[in-house]
Amino acid sequence: MTYAVICIDRPDTENLRAQTRLAHLEYINPHRPKMNIGGAFLDDAGVRRIWIMFAIDLPSREAVEAFMQEEPYNRAGVFESVIIRRIQVVYPETDPSDDPSYFDDLLAHIRRAAQRG
Repeated sequence: MTYAVICIDRPDTENLRAQTRLAHLEYINPHRPKMNIGGAFLDDAGVRRIWIMFAIDLPSREAVEAFMQEEPYNRAGVFESVIIRRIQVVYPETDPSDDPSYFDDLLAHIRRAAQRG
């Protein structure tokens, strides 16, 4: 199952984040094959990281919660809040060779439903 995880930084934790970054990256590294996407959101100036978001394939919400309990930024107190939500990946298709037209078929279905009102 794929889960989106959004972690919003507490105010004024830039130094704590910088001090913990190596531990964060080392923690994430062995889990990279399970990650679909990941990155930091930046402030409007594009300078300061203000939250992170990633999508990870784990068997349950409990597994994601356990993963986040050990996550170094979280353990250090960088995050004000952590939001975990299960998501249905529509695009890109998880394995386009299985059904390369999945997204096209979904779009056509939604268009037909919209036309019917």
